[in-house]
Amino acid sequence: MKALVILEAVNNRFSSTDQRLIDFATRMCPNVDVLAINCNVVRIMVLKRINNVFIFACKRPINVLRDYHRLSLIVSGLLLKYDIVLVDNNSNLHHILCCAGAAINRCVISGIHDVIDYNVFAMLLHDGKLLKYISFKHPSPWLMSVRLFYPTLLFESKKPDRQPSLTSRIQIINFNTDHCLKLLTYSRKDLGPYGLDLPKLTEADIVIAGGRSFGTSENFKKWLLPLALKLGAAIGTTRGAVELGCAPSELQIGGNYQVISPKLYIAFGISGSDHHLAGIRFVKSIVAVNTDINAQIFSLSNYAIASDMYKVITKMMDWLQKNTVKNTDFLINKFRNTV
Repeated sequence: MKALVILEAVNNRFSSTDQRLIDFATRMCPNVDVLAINCNVVRIMVLKRINNVFIFACKRPINVLRDYHRLSLIVSGLLLKYDIVLVDNNSNLHHILCCAGAAINRCVISGIHDVIDYNVFAMLLHDGKLLKYISFKHPSPWLMSVRLFYPTLLFESKKPDRQPSLTSRIQIINFNTDHCLKLLTYSRKDLGPYGLDLPKLTEADIVIAGGRSFGTSENFKKWLLPLALKLGAAIGTTRGAVELGCAPSELQIGGNYQVISPKLYIAFGISGSDHHLAGIRFVKSIVAVNTDINAQIFSLSNYAIASDMYKVITKMMDWLQKNTVKNTDFLINKFRNTV
């Protein structure tokens, strides 16, 4: 049987846990190979009881979390050559092994801490109160995430440990990070709660927001989404609207949530509670639309429109159908001349 142990060096150094993981693998397989991340050929020589070593050639240190997609593809290509593949349960490599296992239709058993017999492993549950024995039912490779609680004891003759520089073959894997970064930048694009390509609240030049006056989430989306798409604006809301179910909590402005600073903020049906006003205190220009002339938000707004919000949105959509918004300043001047 052959085993592969995946390790990550921190500052080009391996910890005692990494060597213990290799010792754990030698209890099951006489031949143990290592896939080492972020280390050089000299540093790999400190590891004992290993055969072949795979290391990466890369222009920069590999970030396991950011480069997980590329790493998973490389690991999945190696898995089928081995009977057992191990990682440290407490490391980020557990996520890499899960992604690689999914590519070859294999699951990862987590929390294994001891070997009982061939294909019989032990794991602790409920803070060590329950001992469970498990076995793999599918053919190799067996993927396991090991949690070591105590030193691994090896009973062997006192012979010098094999060193990679003498007996092991070192293979270099080219890690093309440029292609990986472009792929992750595209695949991780956040389209927000509505699945539309709208700017984020904290980055947008224009933010439109609605309060609980919209009543339902369907009404909220019906009136604000088309306007946001026309303006290229982000959508925000108040705590009252979130509690009523009109909008998701990630759109809430103020309180313990987001503080925004756009050039233009348009509030529809928002009275202006203290925590909401604190969230918009850095806004350059505020346009408030509310039928209540005593609404608190009017005291902070640059332009106040005491009118029905649905009529104002309808007029804005009609104007936007016939005109093009050149920039945010152009839209602010339009409000100044109108109001």
